[in-house]
Amino acid sequence: MCGLAGIFDYGAQRADALDERVGLAMLEAIVHRGPDDGCLVVDERMLLGHRRLAILDLSPLGAQPMSDPSGRYWLAYVGEVYNYKELRDELQRAGHAFRSTCDTEVVLHACLEWGLDAVQRLNGMFAFALWDRREESLWLVRDGIGIKPLFFRDDGSRLHFGSEIKAILADEHVPREIDLPAIDEFLTFGYVAAPRTGFAGIEQLRPGEWLLAKQGTIVRRQWHRLPYPERPTRWSEQEAAERLAAALDAAVRRQSQSDVPLGALLSGGLDSSAVVRSMRRDASARGRAAHIETFSAGFAEASFDESPYAAQVAKRFGTLHHAERIEPDAASLMEMLVSHAEDPLADNSMIPLFRLARFTRSRVTVALSGDGADELLAGYDTYRASELVAYWQAVPEGVRRRLIGPLVKALPASDAKYGAANVLRRFAAGAEEPGLRAHCSWRRYVPRELREELYSDRLKSAVAGEDPIGRYAAALDDAPEDLSPLGQQLHIDLRFHLPSDMLVKVDRMSMAHSLEVRVPFLDDEVVRTCLAIPSNVLRRGKRGKLPLRRLLSADLDSKIVNRKKAGFLVPLERWMRREWQGALRERLTAEFAEESGLFRGATLRRMLDEQASGCGDWAYPLFALFTLSVWNAIWIDRSRPVQLVRPADAVATRVERLDPWKGGS
Repeated sequence: MCGLAGIFDYGAQRADALDERVGLAMLEAIVHRGPDDGCLVVDERMLLGHRRLAILDLSPLGAQPMSDPSGRYWLAYVGEVYNYKELRDELQRAGHAFRSTCDTEVVLHACLEWGLDAVQRLNGMFAFALWDRREESLWLVRDGIGIKPLFFRDDGSRLHFGSEIKAILADEHVPREIDLPAIDEFLTFGYVAAPRTGFAGIEQLRPGEWLLAKQGTIVRRQWHRLPYPERPTRWSEQEAAERLAAALDAAVRRQSQSDVPLGALLSGGLDSSAVVRSMRRDASARGRAAHIETFSAGFAEASFDESPYAAQVAKRFGTLHHAERIEPDAASLMEMLVSHAEDPLADNSMIPLFRLARFTRSRVTVALSGDGADELLAGYDTYRASELVAYWQAVPEGVRRRLIGPLVKALPASDAKYGAANVLRRFAAGAEEPGLRAHCSWRRYVPRELREELYSDRLKSAVAGEDPIGRYAAALDDAPEDLSPLGQQLHIDLRFHLPSDMLVKVDRMSMAHSLEVRVPFLDDEVVRTCLAIPSNVLRRGKRGKLPLRRLLSADLDSKIVNRKKAGFLVPLERWMRREWQGALRERLTAEFAEESGLFRGATLRRMLDEQASGCGDWAYPLFALFTLSVWNAIWIDRSRPVQLVRPADAVATRVERLDPWKGGS
């Protein structure tokens, strides 16, 4: 998968020489992303570095940064382009010669042949930096869906960039200041969406965006749009299932290319089961009886434990299956999790995913997962909730506010996954919002009324006029006008929620252990197929992902195919009420509220007391606040050290110093 980092001095005047020690520190900060090799290229205006996780062509010919034969262009690239063999053939016919068998060299030559249009031809997950020595220009690119991250900081004369924020912060001259509107967004959703980060002055490229820095100016462009069909289809559920099966089989075949061991993350849900099904079909089609390794995580709490289903799926498809048990002592991991997440992130499934990635990496280097299917195939219960809003709003407002609302709030808290009381409270709060805002509200961590009581005057003033819910809903701006209500919800989830939460979690927690996770459902062909499926074929009533259920029905027991979506969550309500109480009270103190200047200490104490006694359910807001307190200690006031997984056998970074450019075109 790899990681990249660098500094471009694009000021009009020649500035002080770039310090290669800073470049080395930037790469050291992300060594977990690429332990197999590292190189820093030093030019007059550029530090361009790369850490390599060798996946394709393990020889030195795949080392980066990689230059073209003339030495004019230098590429630092992360990710995988799955159609690289087809592109390589096309480029060879156009006269390009190749030395290696890796996709990096294909991306480099694609940029030379097609320029800025090259990205339109790449099917994969990627981010890259292309340095043109003659033009003294830097091109930064992020893939269309936003699977791979790319951050930058522009101070008007120098551009810092990297696969992770911690690479930028490795330069001690970069200030560490909180972006308060971003913190408000984090407390609303549990994450910060591009282009913001939790750090003032540090941004991230949006999914499908590129940045070109040249001659003292920076230009940004959105190059990618979701590939909707030109006209609506009329596929039946059976036809949709057949087309989806063919597209997923092709995607898994493409994404199974690897020169290192490859496996799959298997939860026992529909999405990962479909990926493993395609892996088995691919192996059979190639006439191979090779074993497929699968990995899952389980919990002691029965309502959260999917491991028995994963074991059934593994048995059906004949995989070599491994299971890991997640214990409630995970509070001790939080400083390491927050160190790797670096941007505020309160998706509690990052806890089991971190443990599962570590477990998986002990046997394979690449793993396929089922991420992205819920947003493409309407798998979340939030889509059903949006259908029910009209019924809720048909009840007279006075009855809702004075009778039903108070009854819902008075329901006793539950420790069960998707407990009825928890679900009803969230629904009642969000259903008061109009249109798409209701759908966006289902993801709230800190409810609106709690926000008013919890935020300090300073924070309220700083975020006055901010509307995170509105920003989520505004992701509809680039959607076709004829989308159905469900199609609109899927669009904003694909554009806002998926790359800001789900893919961030997968990237940071897996790369912490140098594990590359590939997502076949986000392959170009699969995305195009799913966006063409009619909304009434995707879900009916309480059941979503109908084409996926149909294609799996021939292979799996109906109890697996028809069961309710579970999700990869931890027993957060119970942990916040019991095992984590000590850690919460150690962090969420009156001193934290006063020193941060963001919250009211009395409200924090009340939330902790009500959570412990069972009188209230503040599990998700408390987890977000706990995460924020750890983040602040590590990344802002630096009272706690950064804790990263450092590969024991990581190769040291070498330095390559370039002579001043004297070449031609």
